[in-house]
Amino acid sequence: MNNHEVRLIDTLCSDLFKARKEAAENKICVTCGKPALHFKDDASRREWKISLMCQVCQDEFFEGNFPEEDDEDE
Repeated sequence: MNNHEVRLIDTLCSDLFKARKEAAENKICVTCGKPALHFKDDASRREWKISLMCQVCQDEFFEGNFPEEDDEDE
């Protein structure tokens, strides 16, 4: 990697971490920028701490990505 590429990567990482820090501090969704104040359950609140996504964005992201627990019995 050359110096320009290293600076570019450093800038991108810095911007990403700054955005995540600001989202967490202001309780806004890192994905859509809307307030992230209400969650439907404890699992969703725990997910907020990981992804910083509001309930709507979590629902959209995870919808259909994981099989229902009942499917395991088939």
